[in-house]
Amino acid sequence: MGWGCERQAAQNRAPGEIRIASLSPAMTTTLQQVGLGPLMVGRSAFCADVDELPVVGDLQHINAEQLVRVNPSHIFVQRSGDAVDGILQQLAQKHGWVVVSQSIVDLPDVIRLMDRIATLFAHKDVAQKCHVLSGQISDALQKTPGEQSIRVLIISADQSPLAWGRDTYLGQLVDAAGGENVMAGNRWTSLSLEDVVRLKADIVIVPTGVEPVDLRALEAAVEPNRIHVLFFPSIDIPGPHLASLRPAIERILREASVKAP
Repeated sequence: MGWGCERQAAQNRAPGEIRIASLSPAMTTTLQQVGLGPLMVGRSAFCADVDELPVVGDLQHINAEQLVRVNPSHIFVQRSGDAVDGILQQLAQKHGWVVVSQSIVDLPDVIRLMDRIATLFAHKDVAQKCHVLSGQISDALQKTPGEQSIRVLIISADQSPLAWGRDTYLGQLVDAAGGENVMAGNRWTSLSLEDVVRLKADIVIVPTGVEPVDLRALEAAVEPNRIHVLFFPSIDIPGPHLASLRPAIERILREASVKAP
C-alpha cells in the first residue's frame, strides 16, 4: 500500500479521545465484551456484529487509506510484537497511533489481553469488567480433582479434520474438566480419518458455531454414539465468552463416564 493515503482527510481526534480499530475477530470480541465496542471506529472484514464500521484491514492486509481516514488512537492486532506489519508500524509512528499487539492462542492469552486493556483505558467500568471476565476464565481453568480417565479427541467435522491440541483454548478446558486429550501436539493439527481411527479416543468432541453439522465423514471413522457435538456461537474465536463452555464439556465427560464399561 502506497502513501497516497496521506491525501485523504482524516477524522479529527480530540486530545485524549479513544478511537479503536481492531484487525481480528478475537480482538473485536474481547473489546466488545469488556465494554469498549462503542469506541470502535474500524474493523476487519471477518469481525461479526460490527457491520456498520468501515473495514480497515486484517492480519494479512492493511487498508492504509481507510486507517488514516478513521484516525484511531489504538489499533489492536492479533500478532506478537515482532510480527506486526511494517507499513502499519510506520503509519502508527507517523500518526501517533498506539499499536496493541498480542498473539491469542489460549485462554491465559485472553486474560493477558484484558489485563493490558484495563491498564490502557483508565475507566472504572472497563477495568471492573476485565477483572470479572478474567476471574471467570480462571475459574473455568481450575482442574477437576481426580485422574483423567476419558480419552478425548477434539476435532472438526471436515473431510480433512483439524484437531485441537492440549494448549489450545478448547484443549485447556477439556483438560481442566478432567478429560485426557489424545493429541500429543500443543496446537492445531490436520488429521486424516485414518489418524482418527488410530488415536482410539473414547469420545470425539466436535466444536461448531453453526448447526446442523454434517458428521457423515467422521462417522465413517468413529461410532456415532462416541461423537458429541459441542455447539456454541463464536466457538472458533478465542475470547472471554469461552469460559461458559466449561459446564457443557463437564456434562459430555460425565455422560461418557457413565457409558464407559
